[in-house]
Amino acid sequence: MSITNKLKKLVHRKSWEYLAPLPATTGAGMFMVGDKRNLTPNSVIYFFQTAAAIHRYDGDEDSWVQIPASAATGTFGVGACGDYRGLSAMGGVFTQQATAGGVATITTNRTIVRNLAGRKIRVIGGLGVGYEGAILSNTLGANAVITTDGSTTFDNTTQYQIFGGSLWFQNAGASAGFAVYDVATNAWTNKTAVGVTWGTGGSLVSTPGGVDTFESSTATAGASTTLTNSTKSWLTNQWANSQVRITAGTGIGQIRTITSNTGTVLTVSSAWTVNPDATSQYSIEGNDDYFYLLGNNAVTLYRYSVSANTWTTLTPGAARAGAPGAGSFASWVSKTDWELNSNGSPNALTVGSTVYKQNGRYILAFRGGAANSLDMYDIAANTWISGLDYGNRNETFTTGTNAVDYKDDVFIMKEATGKILKFNINDWAMKSFAFLTLPQGAAVSGAKMMILPYVDSDDNKELVFLYSASQTRQEFLRMLII
Repeated sequence: MSITNKLKKLVHRKSWEYLAPLPATTGAGMFMVGDKRNLTPNSVIYFFQTAAAIHRYDGDEDSWVQIPASAATGTFGVGACGDYRGLSAMGGVFTQQATAGGVATITTNRTIVRNLAGRKIRVIGGLGVGYEGAILSNTLGANAVITTDGSTTFDNTTQYQIFGGSLWFQNAGASAGFAVYDVATNAWTNKTAVGVTWGTGGSLVSTPGGVDTFESSTATAGASTTLTNSTKSWLTNQWANSQVRITAGTGIGQIRTITSNTGTVLTVSSAWTVNPDATSQYSIEGNDDYFYLLGNNAVTLYRYSVSANTWTTLTPGAARAGAPGAGSFASWVSKTDWELNSNGSPNALTVGSTVYKQNGRYILAFRGGAANSLDMYDIAANTWISGLDYGNRNETFTTGTNAVDYKDDVFIMKEATGKILKFNINDWAMKSFAFLTLPQGAAVSGAKMMILPYVDSDDNKELVFLYSASQTRQEFLRMLII
């Protein structure tokens, strides 16, 4: 049965539903992340009470269950943050290597403990490269065997990725650790730490690929480290640090980071296994390999590479004008109504400085610290654009402010006021949205909101719900967004 949201503003009032309460009263540093991009089944939200007490909310069942404790070093508290990714991270990495295979079967070297039926799987290297389909079944336990749909043959050269979900966690305090929880194996893996004492205003932002396509077309030529489309007029380096994926034709399945581009040529980070040519269809999208870490009362910006398990301290061309303080937050701008011109070039938006209307290019970051300053990090140019103007620039943000983004909007809980604001990227303005009528306790740091979209399989229409905890309370609520 098709389900459509036909509610109208003014006629129908937005209202909150009470849900299963949080496992604990919200306190300093506690935060939640979830599958706001609807990449995996079960509509999950994770609530970090501490680094050891971590709880999974199943939106389909309205219930909580505790998952294994992380072993991340540090002292959980203000600044702790995380992100949810659709890709599985078995053993701490996104790309897995088969140990054997056959027709529609892949033998893993992982101990899988969950049923992955229905999860998306794609092959990006080796035998079967270019296959993209669904898991029909899997064995449980060591060296689990995956059975896929179709009749593609795989072997021990097959490199594959599964959309089974993973949870990435940056702890706080001295010797703050960094770790990832993989859903399929129900296990944590400690990763290389950023190497600093971590505190106020932490935000971990990823740029997942395969979620939104920013540019897609057919190449006109290719070489060992390039892909050419002579019909384009891209701005120089507008795609730097994004990834390009060959979706059909010669070289199908390969994914590379774009290091630079001219008006017609993309240069990639490492040589293609099979060079693209005039049959190669490609997609430019977010970079699966990268996470960005902001906050800590400092302008320093860090980038993590999943494949290399290393952190880079970035040196932007222009430094951020002010350090993020209490109440700061950051969002990747990836799915707005911004559209490129037919030749692939973006239009400009003048908001005190020039911003290009190009999805996937920016991290939008409110500075907090009892101010209303808005900055943007340009991923392609590796530079900050600071102090941007925007409409209704009156609200300031400090301890307790937190946010969650979805498509064109960033929903913002303003401290313990009960106010939920909405920054609309298309209108480039701050707006009112809703009010938490529940009395609030003391304002404490940490993300307390999440989005879970319900997509109707009959007609692909979606209902979008905003989930919210409160300040120093245990109640958990949701609202259907009209």
